[in-house]
Amino acid sequence: MATKKNDSAKKAGGAAKKTASGKTASTVGKEKTVNELVTALADKTGITKAKAKEVLDAHAELLISELRETGSVQLVGIGKLKLGERAERQGRNPATGEAITIKASKTVKFSGGKRLKDSFR
Repeated sequence: MATKKNDSAKKAGGAAKKTASGKTASTVGKEKTVNELVTALADKTGITKAKAKEVLDAHAELLISELRETGSVQLVGIGKLKLGERAERQGRNPATGEAITIKASKTVKFSGGKRLKDSFR
């Protein structure tokens, strides 16, 4: 719960607390939207936002088609995407407690590569 002191600091344009990584508390753990990723890619590479969106969309399409064809995609240094299967299983409806059967499904699993893992150590 916010205190009056914190509320007044926000209204007065007070500085946000920063974590050890230098990020503000409001951005830690926050997922980026596609538009935020497009903007970051455009800023980092110097291309237009429209071109950056094209690149991200094409990358996503390539990953999906490669996963469908081969079942896995190796992104050297970043990690590996692998198509997995979940077996049919029994579950419970949380509202009624009734036993239900959850259908078998496919899922994508990710395991981080060395470069990615090392960047967080």
